[in-house]
Amino acid sequence: MTMSVEERLAELETRLTSAEDELAVHRLIVRYGLAVDAGEAEAAMALFTEDTVYEVGAATTGIDGDRGRVLRMEGREAVGAMVLSAPHQALLPNSAHTPGPVVVVVDGSDARATGYTRIYERRGEDFVLFRLALNHYECVKSDGAWLIHRRRSEVLGGDAVQDVMRLGLELA
Repeated sequence: MTMSVEERLAELETRLTSAEDELAVHRLIVRYGLAVDAGEAEAAMALFTEDTVYEVGAATTGIDGDRGRVLRMEGREAVGAMVLSAPHQALLPNSAHTPGPVVVVVDGSDARATGYTRIYERRGEDFVLFRLALNHYECVKSDGAWLIHRRRSEVLGGDAVQDVMRLGLELA
């Protein structure tokens, strides 16, 4: 049975909306890296929900030098405080957060994404890999804009990162 023109247009609109939403989530993740590398706390905060939860496994990343420590930020303001913190500001303007590849699955106004992030730091004339992590994002679409509601970031090399990898396998 063939579809009517109206049915084909409706299907095309659904597919286009899905593709636009997936692209918007990718852009959201990239904008985060640009905002934190620019030291723009307000721009970074604007990418998160008010009640966001952002957990960063801090194994050997320079955050207090404490292997296994988890930095837990609750609320948009905590993300801004992290961007303005002395350890983060010490990286500027010599850091580059480079996300991807990222697997994104959109389900209506919710999306999940899992992928890698590399943070490079310029030291003199050299560029050094500062952090290699796997991230899982839970995003929501509110008033037409995608925001990060939860983010978990784990450095490669520990058991916790395997859990994040499994989350990504569920999406693939």
